[in-house]
Amino acid sequence: MAFADANTDFISNMTSDYQVLSNYVNGQFTKSMGLFSTLGWNTPPTVFDILGGPKVEVGIGVGADFINISGLGNIPLQALVASSNVNIPSQIPAPFPVVTGRVGLVNGLDFGLRFTYLPTVNVPEAGFSGQYNGMGLDLRYRIIEAPNLPTVTVGVSWDTISGSFGLNTNVTQSASYVDGGSTYNDTLAGSTNYALNWNVKSFGAKILVGKDFGVAYPFAGIGFQRNSGTITSKVTGTVLETVTDSSNTVIGTPTNVTVNVNTVGVPTILEPKAVFGIDFGQGLHWAVVGETNGTDLAVSTSFRVQI
Repeated sequence: MAFADANTDFISNMTSDYQVLSNYVNGQFTKSMGLFSTLGWNTPPTVFDILGGPKVEVGIGVGADFINISGLGNIPLQALVASSNVNIPSQIPAPFPVVTGRVGLVNGLDFGLRFTYLPTVNVPEAGFSGQYNGMGLDLRYRIIEAPNLPTVTVGVSWDTISGSFGLNTNVTQSASYVDGGSTYNDTLAGSTNYALNWNVKSFGAKILVGKDFGVAYPFAGIGFQRNSGTITSKVTGTVLETVTDSSNTVIGTPTNVTVNVNTVGVPTILEPKAVFGIDFGQGLHWAVVGETNGTDLAVSTSFRVQI
């Protein structure tokens, strides 16, 4: 029967479309998670000194990484209408609360710690839930620090972050579908869940340059990151498919279709990183910082106490 063939073809193409959507979103996150694992190192390039001062710093901050999936609506699909089946905005602002600490060592060397943690957050109205945690270590070494010269520091860091988030989407789609030379109208109704899980580790090196003007301390840096780990996406759910002909007569029996597709990826293995910011204060400091890997832009602010 032509209908049976059309129905089978639609279900096959719908499943393929969900796989395409999962692959695309996962691919965008693989470009972002290396940078996300390292966010929150907000100290200007002056190196701490245990024998001089300042010796120790502790700080707390918050920021957001804006993950870009603006191409979602332009993906060619065979059976689905993306806007009716994946309710994800084109820019996802991923927040990151962060706590940092730093202590001076000797001979122009200092050591830092960084923790970021988001407890499980549930927003039933948006169908959203998420959680993650991460930490980092770094060592910095002073190359130049003199009254009439900028301060130049080099550093290496190791960071890790793991977490998950899920998003429930109500599916309501009614669209034409051509199969075997005939046009059918396929209606979908139900819900699906998009789930992302990640576990990423990053090793990086950078050079920071800044100048202390007393009231303000602008600084910038460049470097690279070597990332590893896994980033997985999964779309699951059940949707009811109803097929009608050109006269809007229901053909056959509405069919419950189970959606279950998976995508496994890895973060961008080697990527650049740029940092730019400005710090204010003496003793008690406030900083505003931007960071990018060429794909994402993250902004953050922090308060830090030095002794």
